[in-house]
Amino acid sequence: MPRLPTLAAALATSMLCAPALAADVKVVWSDPSCQYFIADLGGKFGIYNWRAGAAPKEGDLMQGDPEAGGLAELTNVTQQGKNMVITMAISPTIRSLIHSSPVDCERRWKKQ
Repeated sequence: MPRLPTLAAALATSMLCAPALAADVKVVWSDPSCQYFIADLGGKFGIYNWRAGAAPKEGDLMQGDPEAGGLAELTNVTQQGKNMVITMAISPTIRSLIHSSPVDCERRWKKQ
């Protein structure tokens, strides 16, 4: 039975090295004037600054790791493109994220 510990160690190592599963998120607020959007992560929301790619539109479905730190790539399934984004914050409410958007976001000042 010396193979059992070796097999268990190999399985544990492969699980640690497995790539993160892509998550589906839906854009629920977007402001091209300042390059920010908010996505519904399923029970919570994230606000993102997109650095490259076409402006996401409300209703767009995106895939990737929405809670990745630093610069991350999200695939816009709806527009069939890619966006480089920075996760700015995660919150249980969308309202707090809208009010956390930069002051130059024109949409921030419109009544929701």
